[in-house]
This record gives sequence, C-alpha cells and structure tokens, in this order.
Amino acid sequence: VITMKKVVVVGGSNGIGLSIAHNMIARGYHACILDICQPDKACLSDENTYTYYRSDLLEFDEDLFARLAADPEVEGLMITAGFGRVADFEYLHTAEIEKTIKVNTIAGLKIVRIFYDRIKSQKTFLCGMMGSIAGLVSSPMFSVYAASKAGICRFIESVNVELTQSGVSNRILNVSPGSVAGTRFNGGENNPGATQGLAAQIVEHLFAQD
Repeated sequence: VITMKKVVVVGGSNGIGLSIAHNMIARGYHACILDICQPDKACLSDENTYTYYRSDLLEFDEDLFARLAADPEVEGLMITAGFGRVADFEYLHTAEIEKTIKVNTIAGLKIVRIFYDRIKSQKTFLCGMMGSIAGLVSSPMFSVYAASKAGICRFIESVNVELTQSGVSNRILNVSPGSVAGTRFNGGENNPGATQGLAAQIVEHLFAQD
C-alpha cells in the first residue's frame, strides 16, 4: 500500500501560505490547500503535488476540516489565512469588525479544535498558526486586526502550556511577522522570491516543534 504524506495549508493560495505549501511539497509532502481562491499556478507548476479545496472561512465548512483531520496521511496543519485593512478605528464598519474576528480568530480556533486529537497525541503532528507582530505590539491603524491576532497569540501560548502539562511533545508554532513583502495582503502581488526565505525559516521551526 502506497501512503502519501500530506500537509493542510489554510490560506495556501497566496503569499506566505503559498510559499509554505511550496516548501512542504519540495520536502515530499502533498499539499492540501484550502482557500477562497485557486492557488497561483505560476508558483505551483505541478498540479499532482497539491489538491485545492475551496474554503470560505466566513461560511465555515466543519465537515471539510473534519474529513482532513480524520485522514491518517495528514501529518501537519498550517493556518495562514487572514485579512485586515489598515485604517483608523473610526473608519471600520461594524460588519467589517465581525468579519475580521471571524476569519482571523474564530475560524483558526475552530480548526485547531477539530484537529486537536491529532495535536494532543504522542505521534508527531506539525502545527503552526500565523499571528502577527500587531498581536504583540500596539500600533495605530491596526486596532481590530491587532485584536484578532492578539487572540491567536494568547490562544497558542495557553494551549502550548496545556500540551506541555499533558506530556506530549507536539506544539503549535506562533509565527508573528511584521510587514512581509511579496504577498497580496495589502494590495500587492505574489512574489515567491520575496517570501521563500521566510517560508523556509517557518518550516524549519515547524519541524523543530518550537
């Protein structure tokens, strides 16, 4: 029986998520890319190395994540999906506030909960989430985005304490960068050359289970 190592990359169609998927593919993994849009095929040339699943985190598909969590070939999870608008708080609509928290915070916590039996296991399971420097350091024009990422940062820290107390070696990696060039986050374009160095560092820490 031929088995395939798989990694789930939520938000893997663009930016740093795309570069992480590319790096994991180069390491022999099949990337399960979940995103609201198709992956940038200019950056992932061989369609046999990944499977795309449409996923809109505002319309959370719990069954999709449950199927992936139950797949024994899935050996890792990286959550990079997120969005935000750089603007003073007075210019953010209440609907925008709700969407930001739903996508950046609530969806991530739900996904980790669905995969938690895999994470809280004696068997190695790689897991990381994209926080943000905005979730750790206060800054103007990032109020709601910062709040959404602060929730992720505190969540990861708290769950890692629980994992330590339970005696398992798996950890959730908190990746909290500042501004990253080569992504579509703030109206730019994908540039793998600008993101592959950071992606390589993230994957190294993922395997080290820092």
